[in-house]
Amino acid sequence: MDNLYQRLDLNLLRVFDVLMQSRNVTRAAEQLNLSQSTVSHALARLRQTLDDPLFVMTRKEMRPTQRAQALAAPVRQALLLLEQGVRQSAGFDPALSRRTFRLAVPSSIEHGAVPLLVELLHQRAPACRLAVTELVHSDYEDSLSRGGLDLVVAFADGDHLSPRLLVEPWFDNPMMCLSALTSELPERLSAELLVGWSHVSTSTWGHNQTLIESWLKKKGLERHIAVWVPSFEALPKLLATGRYLAMVPELIARDFCHYYPLQQHRLSESLRSTYVLAQHPLTEFDPALIWLRQLLEEVGDRLCQSP
Repeated sequence: MDNLYQRLDLNLLRVFDVLMQSRNVTRAAEQLNLSQSTVSHALARLRQTLDDPLFVMTRKEMRPTQRAQALAAPVRQALLLLEQGVRQSAGFDPALSRRTFRLAVPSSIEHGAVPLLVELLHQRAPACRLAVTELVHSDYEDSLSRGGLDLVVAFADGDHLSPRLLVEPWFDNPMMCLSALTSELPERLSAELLVGWSHVSTSTWGHNQTLIESWLKKKGLERHIAVWVPSFEALPKLLATGRYLAMVPELIARDFCHYYPLQQHRLSESLRSTYVLAQHPLTEFDPALIWLRQLLEEVGDRLCQSP
């Protein structure tokens, strides 16, 4: 075995990692707070050490070679492990930290839980920031391993997360039916009564809505969806017409009934949506994320205790 590993400079691997993400020397230099010539020199050293061009210029970007693609994941994981070790040794002080926590969440959590999480962060980690993106149909392994996200809030029955992620239950929430105050529907609805109305579906790719569809299908029933919307934003005005019903988690129904002329109805059989927290094993022992998970547990407990 030659001494290739011994000749590799950790700083060069950091440059390589940023170049893999940016595919541009200028942007990489800005991100690393280095000059373009320094980044170019580092790339030249890497090419010489590894005996491979690593990146080939095209009209739009620097395209990685097969050797670079093979190196990308191990280098990223090695740098994350090193970063994690440094953070562990330094500990985490929420009162002083200026970290940005990055989460992907479904729209129900954005509406029903994120405001409470932000309030708790403001009280206990005032200099920390929160960046929230919408949950999409992804396995999330790559974005979590690269540090683009810290945690993902998903559904226990979503069946899309990578099996290599660490997944643990967060909390569950009963599904409720929303209607206009003028609907004169009873407090508890049977499946047969539910399908007698047209519905608004608040998802374009399943989960909570799929839970309802599966329940009805087992009974040989099917509801009529009149409107599909990607979030909850238009729901109050649509339901206020008195023409539609909508199935939503209780944390959404509770808020909407407080602020809009709507009412909520329980189903004759309890259907509960379970949320889970997903994280990459590389960041399992990151003190900041251990603290964040504890904070999220408190958020979940408060939501379950709310009337």
